[in-house]
Amino acid sequence: MGHTAPRGGFCLTVSGLVFALDPTPKLLLHQHKRYQLLLPPGGHVEADEHPWTALLRELREEAGIVPEQLAVLVPPDFVTGPGRFPAPVTLDVHEVEPGWTHTDLGFAFVIDPPPRLAPGPGESLELHWLAVAEVVKDAGVPERIVELAGLLESQLAAWTRLPVTAIGLTPRPRLPG
Repeated sequence: MGHTAPRGGFCLTVSGLVFALDPTPKLLLHQHKRYQLLLPPGGHVEADEHPWTALLRELREEAGIVPEQLAVLVPPDFVTGPGRFPAPVTLDVHEVEPGWTHTDLGFAFVIDPPPRLAPGPGESLELHWLAVAEVVKDAGVPERIVELAGLLESQLAAWTRLPVTAIGLTPRPRLPG
C-alpha cells in the first residue's frame, strides 16, 4: 500500500517488534524492498482500518505471523477489558523521504513458535532473526530501531505477556448521560 496522506501530510503506520526467546532473545527484521533497510514488519493503516487490525494484517502479510502465535508485551499496570488495546511501546514520527512523514505506532510481541506461514505475494522474503547485539552492529538498521530493541530486551522478562487472541475489537460500552 502506498502513502495514505498527501505529500506534506502524516501517514499513520504500525510496526511489530517481534521477539523469539530461544534461548537468547532475537528480533525479527525484514529487508524493506523500497528503502533497503532492515525494519520490523509493519505498514500503513488504511483510512477505514483500526490500527490494531492493520498491525495484525501487516504481520501476516510481511512475516507470515498469525495472532495465535503471539503474545503482546504490556507494562505491568496495563488494564485489560473490552475495547482496550495495549499501548504502543513507541510513537515514532520520522520522514521516510522528502515530503513523506510516518507517524508510527510500534508494539512489542513475543512469538512462539516461528511464523507459520510464508510472507504474502510481493512481500520481501528476506526475514532476519537477530540478537540485539547483532542489531546494534548492523548498519542497515535505523538508529531508532537499535535503541528500541535494546530497551525492549531489558523488559522481556518483566512485562506481562497478553495473548493477542485475548484482545478484540469490542467497543467500549457508553456511559449513561
